[in-house]
Amino acid sequence: MVPVNRDFSFGVTKLLRDPAIVKHLDLEGQIPEIYVTSSWIADDEVIHLEGVAESVHEGILVKANISTNWSGECVRCLSPASGDMKVSVIELFEERADPEGDSYPFDGDVVDLAEMIKDNLVLELPLVPLCKNDCRGLCQYCGQNLNIGTCDCKEKAIDPVWQALSELEFPENT
Repeated sequence: MVPVNRDFSFGVTKLLRDPAIVKHLDLEGQIPEIYVTSSWIADDEVIHLEGVAESVHEGILVKANISTNWSGECVRCLSPASGDMKVSVIELFEERADPEGDSYPFDGDVVDLAEMIKDNLVLELPLVPLCKNDCRGLCQYCGQNLNIGTCDCKEKAIDPVWQALSELEFPENT
């Protein structure tokens, strides 16, 4: 049995007995190891979930908004990058759900939202994080961060593969 994340779990005994009940959720905590190639959510970053859970014929339906902050490395200049993220989710939790199915499993009287939260946050992390939208990046010749200052490269080296193109002459249009 997978350990339960106490920050993001709640009892569903009343929900299962009385479908008219709607349980309001206001949960926060940490979930480790949420990352993609150049961005991540720090293990100690607080994740907040606010929403509702209700009993439906198939199981427990959770509608919620998840919010937290992400960190990363700018893909243009390698400086730190960060931002906030907000994700809206509608997910179904079923008893003894198929692991390959479209819903999340729960066992007994407790629903653990941690895996669902992690899945949805990973999908929203930026694959190409930028420190700012107009990041100028690094000089391809000397490595100068062009956001901080201009480059001192006097002559831009031309890749020998493209050297022949620079020697072409075109007739002037008249």
